[in-house]
Amino acid sequence: MPASGSTQALALAPPAHRGGGGAEHARCLHLLERMAPLRPVAAAADSRRLTRLLVNVTVDRSLWPVHLVLGADATVADLVRAAVAAYVRDGHRPPLRLQPANSGDAADGFELHFSKYSLESLRPEEKVVDLGSRNFFLCAKRSAAAA
Repeated sequence: MPASGSTQALALAPPAHRGGGGAEHARCLHLLERMAPLRPVAAAADSRRLTRLLVNVTVDRSLWPVHLVLGADATVADLVRAAVAAYVRDGHRPPLRLQPANSGDAADGFELHFSKYSLESLRPEEKVVDLGSRNFFLCAKRSAAAA
């Protein structure tokens, strides 16, 4: 079956980038060089270190989470303190019931969980970076009478 005129023209014209190093070939090499930083390099991956964490904390009965940026060495206690301070500072609703000022840290009355449905609270001395999650749930501590 004879090929049409347009098909013959395509079949006879060799692709420009397969030629003897024309401008199209140089352009392809340039694109590959630009993509080189996107490829992971084992030596560069070892030298990189996490310095900051973006964390979302949903507060009990609140509609929107609090977004925080913490240092990589932050503990759960630091996260609770920062989340309570940001929640109060930004004026989120409903307002939190904070402990009286003379009892010490305002965040002592709260505990952090992985989710709303998690019964076990996180230990205050744990590092946030080691927990494997960046989304948490903050609620008031249960009183001794309720426990």
